[in-house]
This record gives sequence, structure tokens and C-alpha cells, in this order.
Amino acid sequence: MLKIQDNTYIKRTLKFFIVSILITTITVILAIIFSPSAETFNNMLSDTNLNSNEASGLEKILNYIINNGFRVPFQMLILAIIPIPFLYYINILSTSILTGIALGFAISLDAFKGSMMIISSLPHFILEVIGLCVVASGLFLFNKAIINKIISFFKHDKSQTISVKVAFTDLLKMYFSIALPYIIIAAFMETYVADTLFDLLT
Repeated sequence: MLKIQDNTYIKRTLKFFIVSILITTITVILAIIFSPSAETFNNMLSDTNLNSNEASGLEKILNYIINNGFRVPFQMLILAIIPIPFLYYINILSTSILTGIALGFAISLDAFKGSMMIISSLPHFILEVIGLCVVASGLFLFNKAIINKIISFFKHDKSQTISVKVAFTDLLKMYFSIALPYIIIAAFMETYVADTLFDLLT
């Protein structure tokens, strides 16, 4: 059993996940209402993971892992160092919104195929979001610890309830044990499951 000092880590991860799914759902609904042209939809797909044809097989998996497993979490970490709450959530927010728009547009253009696209993309999308929310949950406490440290410095108060070192250690443990494995699985599912499932359903 993985030991971390933050007892609310998983609960906070779940909250981040629920908010992300709600944002995606709301975006899907709004995208259906404000449907675009087919050209706009194709441009949107090229900016998301839903229709990535530039690479295939292991190359596609590697690109996915490098981007979502390393680059995005690193960007979130950099944003978390800035003493502004929830700034690190921007990456997850943009992923949720872009995915919601693409799926909503797909449904508005073709209700059946759009619905099947949602079903086929849900497994890897959910795993990816869970992985990133695990990172966000750790960054929440890490960011809070940095803010408290700055406040304590200016107040000349040596007492600090949240340790930056402990928060960062918990983050690393959860990243390597849960977040990264989930994102790696999501990469394989997007590459080998999503398209196959979509073809079977349509």
C-alpha cells in the first residue's frame, strides 16, 4: 500500500475529476447547440487526441506518453510554483473543453457517429483525466504550501502547517504509482482500442 501523508489526496482527486467531467459534459451540450461547419469540426479534431493520424502504433503511443505523461504534468508543476491557486488546472480545463467541443460538434453533424465517437473515446479520455487529476490533487497542496511559505515569510511567522517537501514527495509518489501508469494505459487504449471500437460500433 502506497503511504502518503496527505489523507485527503484521493478525495481531492475525485473532486477534480468530477469537475472536469462536468465541464466536458456542459461543453458537449453547448457545442451541440452552437454547431459549426464541417471544416471547423475537422480543424478542431486536428487539435485534439480524438483523430490523431499523424502517427500510428508505437510512435503514436510514445508521442501520447511524452505529451500527456511528461510535458503536460511538467507544465502544471511550473504553473503550481506560481503562488496563484488553481493556475495549474488550466491544462486539464483546456483538455476538457477541447474534447467536449469536438464531441459536441461530432454529434451535431452526425448524431449516430458522434455518439459512437463519444463511446469509443471515453475509456482513454477518462483514464487520461484521472491521471492528470491525480497530478492536480498533489499540486493543490504543493501550491498551497508555497503560498503559506510566502505568507509566513512576510509575516515573520516560522510556523507552517504544510510542508513543501512533504507535499512534493506525496506528489511524486502518486505521479509514478498512479498518474503515469493511467496515462500510459490511456495511450495504448487510444491507439489500439478507440478506433477499433468505433469501427465495430459503426
